[in-house]
Amino acid sequence: MPQKHGRRRKTRTHVRNEVSEGNDGVPRSFVIRRGRLPAGARQLALELRTALMPHTASRLQERPSNSLKDYVAIAGRLGITHLWLLSATDLGVYLRVARMPRGPTLSFKVLEYSLQNEVKALQRRPLILSNEDFRDPPLLVMHRFGGASDEMRVMKATFENMFPALDVRTIHLSRVRRVLLIEYDPDEDAVHIRHYKLLVNPVGLSRPLRKLVVRNKVPKLSSMKDISEFMKPDTAAYSSDSEPEPDEASQIVLPQDLGTKRKKGAKNSIKLVEQGPRLTLKLMKVEDGLCGGMVLYNSLRENASEEVEDSAQQLEQNDIGKVQENGNQADPVWKKKQKQIKRKSIKSTKLKPIETA
Repeated sequence: MPQKHGRRRKTRTHVRNEVSEGNDGVPRSFVIRRGRLPAGARQLALELRTALMPHTASRLQERPSNSLKDYVAIAGRLGITHLWLLSATDLGVYLRVARMPRGPTLSFKVLEYSLQNEVKALQRRPLILSNEDFRDPPLLVMHRFGGASDEMRVMKATFENMFPALDVRTIHLSRVRRVLLIEYDPDEDAVHIRHYKLLVNPVGLSRPLRKLVVRNKVPKLSSMKDISEFMKPDTAAYSSDSEPEPDEASQIVLPQDLGTKRKKGAKNSIKLVEQGPRLTLKLMKVEDGLCGGMVLYNSLRENASEEVEDSAQQLEQNDIGKVQENGNQADPVWKKKQKQIKRKSIKSTKLKPIETA
């Protein structure tokens, strides 16, 4: 006789979450490339996607036939709120950051940029990010965006709304692994973007001990005669790996446990290691719509009010022309005249036969 067991309760692992990915209120972004770009700029677009992860389309495949309307059409279903658009001309590389689906749009000129391999080539011990570092968005740090001008307020609001808001009272420190720094330099009138890895290390430990405590990395003791050589931070074997003690400004007391090694109340040091990419941008234009519309700011025009009035008049004339065209299309007489004009243009373009003697 088979044994009788209690009633089995199944877990419904096949049922999806009721909140869809695009309707959870989290800002998401597209980073796309338009036109022919140099090899460095194409790689820059891929590394920008890495810095904006996880709320970005990291494997987005662009096609030359794709237009801006195609991305706007699918942005609503996927919850895309911002668009990063890289393009290039003979004068340089340009970056447009737009709010989907109706703007505004910030147009930047890329003055300088460095890729990840170039940044890590200057480091003594470059770090390699793991998949756990990209499970949460980076911590956004903005500096010197307190200007009273309209373009400064639009630029600040655009970058702030690109990342989800954080509540310092409820956030877990283990989720903050990366930092994205956006700084405005008023002397150069440029915007600097940096991407860092955040490290939290105990204070008062040498580098070999820190590896053993924090990273659980087994040390190499084959060249040592006694364990005391490993415990002393001033040993000649580790003199080249020794690091200076961090200053008081970079030391904090943890308000909560950070993993299993760093406990609440312990003193730790904060260190930022740059990962790349590195960008230096100059704001060229601010437009009211999505990659178009009324010009709110133009750095190439001395009088910005004239640029705004000219763009407003041009938009008004375009709207009047569209209304007139839509009204005339319902008139059969107008349609007949348009057909006659089209026939005449076709006849005029036909080549006449060459007369021979």
